[in-house]
Amino acid sequence: MANIVCLNKLRILSGFSATWKGSGGAEMMLGHLKCHGMIGQLAGSQVRHSSFRSSPQFGQIDDHPPVEIAKNPPEWKFVERLLGPVTVPAPSIRPNYPSGWQPQQPDAQNRDYFIARTRNHMLPVYMTEKFRGSKKVTKVRKIQGDIWKLEEELRHVVEKAAGKKVLSRVNEMSGQIEFTGAYVNLIKNYLQDKGY
Repeated sequence: MANIVCLNKLRILSGFSATWKGSGGAEMMLGHLKCHGMIGQLAGSQVRHSSFRSSPQFGQIDDHPPVEIAKNPPEWKFVERLLGPVTVPAPSIRPNYPSGWQPQQPDAQNRDYFIARTRNHMLPVYMTEKFRGSKKVTKVRKIQGDIWKLEEELRHVVEKAAGKKVLSRVNEMSGQIEFTGAYVNLIKNYLQDKGY
């Protein structure tokens, strides 16, 4: 709306410019309107720069107010409490947890095979979907030690629960076992009961 008003004022000025040409009245009125922001760039809208290329140059550093960088360790403690921890803290020791989560037993590393927890202290058992969800695969990761013995135990548990033969695949180099089907909770419960 402001731009339409400004255009109308320009039309009026151009009409009067023929009569004021000799005296310079039109130029004086145009300068007055530009000065008070009634026409031109400042009329009705702010100037916004979309990127650093269209923004004005910084200029001399002396033209800007000085910036003081203060280091105050006593005040920094109030900032540190708002920042999250860099790593996931170790869970506190309790007899039982409301979520059903269980910590890994200390003697788990001394057995024939070992399954390392994730950085969130969870068992690395996942389910992935293939062929647009028509095939589900349960994957156990971070296995160290005798991976074939663990695969044999897990296959026995899964086949007993499923009531049929289940395909499995062992990747010894990456320390992973895959089972065809959705058996995440079954495998997690079995490993937690064994202390992993």
